[in-house]
Amino acid sequence: VSTQSTGEFAELSPPWPLPARSDDPHLYRLPGEDVEMPITPDVLNKRMNSVRDSMRVSWLRYKECAWGSDKLHTDACHGSTWFGLGLTIIDSLDTLFLMGMKNELTEAREFIEKIDYKTGANNVNIFEITIRVLGAFLTMFNFTHDELYLKKAVELGDMLIDSGAFKTSSGVPLSDIDLSTGVSHRPTCPGCSRHSSLSEVTTLQLEFNELTRLTKNNKYKEASDRAMMTIINSLPPDHLPRIYVDVKNGKTTGTLTLGARGDSYYEYLLKQWIQTGTQRYKDEYNAAVQSIKDKLVYSSRRGLTYIAEITESGKINHKMDHLVCFLPGSLALGTLHGCPSWHLDLGEEIIRTCIEMYHTKSGLAPEIIKFDSSSSLYISRPDEFSLLRPETVESLFILWRVTRKPKYQAWAWDIFSSIERSAKTDNGYSSMQRVNNDIPIRKGDMESFFLAETLKYLYLINGPNDIIPLHRYVFNTEAHPFPIKPSDFTA
Repeated sequence: VSTQSTGEFAELSPPWPLPARSDDPHLYRLPGEDVEMPITPDVLNKRMNSVRDSMRVSWLRYKECAWGSDKLHTDACHGSTWFGLGLTIIDSLDTLFLMGMKNELTEAREFIEKIDYKTGANNVNIFEITIRVLGAFLTMFNFTHDELYLKKAVELGDMLIDSGAFKTSSGVPLSDIDLSTGVSHRPTCPGCSRHSSLSEVTTLQLEFNELTRLTKNNKYKEASDRAMMTIINSLPPDHLPRIYVDVKNGKTTGTLTLGARGDSYYEYLLKQWIQTGTQRYKDEYNAAVQSIKDKLVYSSRRGLTYIAEITESGKINHKMDHLVCFLPGSLALGTLHGCPSWHLDLGEEIIRTCIEMYHTKSGLAPEIIKFDSSSSLYISRPDEFSLLRPETVESLFILWRVTRKPKYQAWAWDIFSSIERSAKTDNGYSSMQRVNNDIPIRKGDMESFFLAETLKYLYLINGPNDIIPLHRYVFNTEAHPFPIKPSDFTA
């Protein structure tokens, strides 16, 4: 992987599907690609213990430096506020539960008992608080049947519904809420679009559906369903919405991307069908994947398949966010539930490109990669940071569960080893400012999703299939699993 400050995108033709690699020995092969022997149970158990140790270190450093804050800053052993709710504590709940960290879970529960949403921040993103906080409480109630978690979930769900966010002419919600007043509003940050983001307004549904299932109160599902169907009913003929949504009518504008602001729309189309059995979502998901294949799938001359973007003016941008690396997992998950087998083939090609993103000097992936006029992968300086995001390890986990190919476990372990080598500090695990520097340059903060998602998937990929089996649970976009009970939504 080379690092450049500028570069021109290649105008390449989409050649997917690629020839089978066994038929073309000249195609680029990744380290670990030929791993075929199963990894022994003893080794897998040691790996699970290593990931658990990393979770324990993360929790301990957060507790020592930033207890009650939303996020730990590892550079100076202090915390910062975003939601004002102790986000790292809440987001980590089910990771602690799955890893059997009982003492830490007790500490977390004692904190959660005292949470008062009205003391929270005045500019909280509804999408973020839904996937991280509401999602975590719903999962913990399903795991433990502890009424505290359902109580906190209902309090938050009612606040979001009563805020007026969904009372737009289209039902597409406003983006933010002032927790202190319970009133919703549009973004107030400088330079922010006045429109809502596609991924934000279409990534509330699993959580609101689950809250309805548990409470038997349909108001949550009705609100999120209306938002989703407004988008679907306003789709262009290719079934691929753009990233900005007008809350007046649900029409979308801007860039077509499966990266930032677009990604989890596609994820939740599939997962809503899995969760509720609603055929319309499966149909829309399959139509969208077909158009993605036809319009956005490209390949470099080294055989790396990637998902490009299309600007509002129609220009092809040959770039791919690390966020797009959720897609191989979604494609594999879809085939597990009856989608066409070529979805899995495509997912297995894209994950190779996601793994190539990690072939930097730190062993960690940048936020964005690009392809130049010679089809070479490169990183622009502004894109060289890493937040230790979970998307690649999430997809590796699902691909392992679906295919049972040991290379996916091997690649996940390589990523974990790079995190240990490059991101671990005396005060926890730091996101990276420069992943391709000879000496790692760190950003100095530890995101809550590192504990909630990245470490959870790295733990689960080394465990047995009966820990959160994919035919019984569906993960929300923050890795909080919900039970699959479609019959509960058909009554």
